Amino acid sequence: MDAAQIGRVLSSALDLVLPLSCAGCSRPGPSICPTCREELAGLALSQLGAVAPSPVPPGWPGCSGTLRYAGVSARLMKSFKDGGRRDLTGPLARLLADSVGRAVAADPDAGRQQPILLVPIPSSPAAVRQRGDRPMLVLTRRVARILGPAVAVAPALTMAHGTADQAGLDRSGRQANLRSAMQVRQVERVQGRDCVLVDDVLTSGATLSEGQRALQAAGARRVGMAVCMVTQRRSATLALPLCPSSD
Repeated sequence: MDAAQIGRVLSSALDLVLPLSCAGCSRPGPSICPTCREELAGLALSQLGAVAPSPVPPGWPGCSGTLRYAGVSARLMKSFKDGGRRDLTGPLARLLADSVGRAVAADPDAGRQQPILLVPIPSSPAAVRQRGDRPMLVLTRRVARILGPAVAVAPALTMAHGTADQAGLDRSGRQANLRSAMQVRQVERVQGRDCVLVDDVLTSGATLSEGQRALQAAGARRVGMAVCMVTQRRSATLALPLCPSSD
């Protein structure tokens, strides 16, 4: 095999593993093209205070977010989670790290003795089989590398039973679907610890609320929340402390 043939073989092999198009618009080029980067910047939340779904779930502690989930941000997250675009891990983790960092800083007393635990929302067994990995665990580990020794990744939550796809459910359906769906595998990992739940998108709040319930039941001292993106219709900024809603 001559040098030209070797070059062609290597080029073909790289085509299989390296993205040659933007995950936001499919144009040939980098993972996120300059145009999509500009659009992404325009989706930044106008205020960086705590956010909540509407109506606010009982006991909601507030959640940090970075972007609105719309347009290019939604396409990037879907490409990352379901399209196998793990080349987006770095950019998405940097956006998520901004949100996680604010959630960590929300309690100045937290993490003084031990690192704050970053707890990713678990994937269902079916999703793991389909995707081959756990996207939120991948992102959370990268976030921890960005934020340094003040935090530690603790994939402590697991699914206690199967759930339906949340996408087609309304708020009450999401709550019923996730009721008692999560549990902590090793209670001693979170007992007395400060935790931040980490997820990709805040929609109804049902997923994060269930994770919060499971961590609190296992004895976590404090449970904060952070997401990369917030659905636009539920992105109202709220001042803490929050009063639980009547529902």
